Amino acid sequence: MTKRALSWTLAFWALWLAGCGGVGEHVLTPWRVEAGQGGRTWQGVFAQPAELRVTAWVTGEVFTGPAILIDAKNPRTPAADKREQWVPSVAYLVEHPSQGRFLMDAGVAPAQTGPCAYGIRPFYWVPCRTAPGRDVVARLHGRGLAARDLRFVMLSHFHGDHVGGLQSLLLDGLETVLTTPEEWSAVTSWKSPLEGYLDAQVRGSYAVAVLDRARAVDMPYVGRVWDLFGDGSVWLIPIAGHSRGQLAALLNTSQGPLLFTFDASHLRSNLEHRVIPGATVDETQAMDAIDRLRALRAAYPALRVFYGHEPTQWAQAGAEVVLAQPGSGGITPEGSGVFARRAAE
Repeated sequence: MTKRALSWTLAFWALWLAGCGGVGEHVLTPWRVEAGQGGRTWQGVFAQPAELRVTAWVTGEVFTGPAILIDAKNPRTPAADKREQWVPSVAYLVEHPSQGRFLMDAGVAPAQTGPCAYGIRPFYWVPCRTAPGRDVVARLHGRGLAARDLRFVMLSHFHGDHVGGLQSLLLDGLETVLTTPEEWSAVTSWKSPLEGYLDAQVRGSYAVAVLDRARAVDMPYVGRVWDLFGDGSVWLIPIAGHSRGQLAALLNTSQGPLLFTFDASHLRSNLEHRVIPGATVDETQAMDAIDRLRALRAAYPALRVFYGHEPTQWAQAGAEVVLAQPGSGGITPEGSGVFARRAAE
């Protein structure tokens, strides 16, 4: 064995051992949802919106660059995105009139537990900054709620800037995490540290509800998707590529549909210029995810799109922003970085 091969072998085992503490005990159950109606159109869905309240919380920022966010080698990538920068880590509280409350993502770890930076030194490290009161549990408590009042947390995927708040949620009474079978398999695989998962962030004893592909329905432009509650209000879209089982979400609110790309499109530029993320497990799938989301947006320009980590959308970091609420116009982060009220679309 050459010195180079030996070095890579030792590095691999060191990385694996650093992340192999185990993720705890879990009961896996399929998400029980009505199979939904085949042959539907998005126009028909959007004609019957739900009275959802959607609140965005910027839980902190992580410092990263094109190695993660956007492929710097692609000639379509804007020069301004080929740099390291602080980008927001956002979690969303969704309140459904009959299905209760749930979170989409858990943000970064709370300030009171120590630094929110994460990784496995010396292989990779993600600097992070936050402040007391910005984490998801503090935001819930500020509303007179606790994590036990949530039906579940839907994790778009299990990387550190999306699951950092999970441990505090579990301590506060959270019982269930919703994900795809592909993502959970990646999280619990022996090679999970090589794909950016950290056992310390996801361990614990909690129920894991997995989405059943047999209950997905075909929808125009995006293919097989889940009508989560069977009422057309919350749609989850598989967008593997950045991770093996990542999800996007579409919320059909009375202020118009909201599309959350999560890390299929970290930045606005990913979607607008058709450029995959810098970090992927499958480049072909990553491009397919972008193409499907682009097709949906092109067909329905009224979609309000929220990207995984677009800093211009969240200039007032730490603010609580109501994106939709029953019976009135929503508030949306505009591309200029100024929060402005928008009429119903």
